[in-house]
Amino acid sequence: MSPSEPLTEWAPCDLCDANDWKVLFTGQDKRHHVPGEFGVTQCRHCGHLQTNPRPTRDAILTYYPATYTAHSLSCSRISRSLRDLKLLEVARKFGFCGKLLLPIATYRFRCIVPSRLSKGRGLLLEIGCGVGWFCKLADAMGWQPVGLDISDSVCREARAIWGIAVVCSDSLPLPFKPQTFDLVVLRHTLEHLFSPKRVLKEVHRVLREGGWVAVEVPNANSLGRKVFEERWDTWELPRHLHHFTPKTLRKVLEQAGFQNIKIVSARHKPFLLANSLLPKRNPLAKLGRILLGLPAWVLLPLMVVRQEGEVLRAWAQK
Repeated sequence: MSPSEPLTEWAPCDLCDANDWKVLFTGQDKRHHVPGEFGVTQCRHCGHLQTNPRPTRDAILTYYPATYTAHSLSCSRISRSLRDLKLLEVARKFGFCGKLLLPIATYRFRCIVPSRLSKGRGLLLEIGCGVGWFCKLADAMGWQPVGLDISDSVCREARAIWGIAVVCSDSLPLPFKPQTFDLVVLRHTLEHLFSPKRVLKEVHRVLREGGWVAVEVPNANSLGRKVFEERWDTWELPRHLHHFTPKTLRKVLEQAGFQNIKIVSARHKPFLLANSLLPKRNPLAKLGRILLGLPAWVLLPLMVVRQEGEVLRAWAQK
């Protein structure tokens, strides 16, 4: 397939199977500039936001070049994970004083896996593990992690860097027996999938009774999306095939059979306009961003209540 002739398709709503769409806007791949024209559409029946037209399964890997950040060995998450692992090692060596470092060392892990999900630990599956840094943190926290990713080269790198178990697959059903895992994590993965509903039903199948799924996705209800609309860079066309709000994320989890669902927003940016309109490297502009941004923090409680952070985090139980 030639990159200049991408294959695209129109897909029905993954939540309600309707084919009645409102086109919000059309756009292109702004990050890697792979050719193609795509749209963000809203289902007139349930309100779900979806990329239409979207790349076909035969074409989708064209939009994940070698420079794709999450698959890159220069990914900043690797260096941060190495830092966290060192801090965790130090914290465990120095008894009571070391405990002061634990909140810092475990912060990035606890954002996705709160302490209430960690009792007993056990087998953890991360779908879309990329280069595997999260699985390594899970290992250091006492879990037995297994990674799953579509890219064979990324899976090899994850094994080589961290020595973790990684399965390369993009097939459904998932290549695991029923009731295998205590926790399944989809961290910025669900929005990339052709059918989040089908995958979550498979997650439900491979979870043990009482097991949890932890999900993190971009928030299409965020202040950033409302302010910048089609210029919101987290649309990430066409790699993001689905765009979730708190309402639609809850609905797809319920459709998959999950209960005890809790959804929160995170990464609140009430100073977003000041931060985006002024240059970042100019010292005077930096001061200007601070001064302009300070009054905006009074909006923070409202943003929390209205779930307008840049990402959504969800936890649900089988």
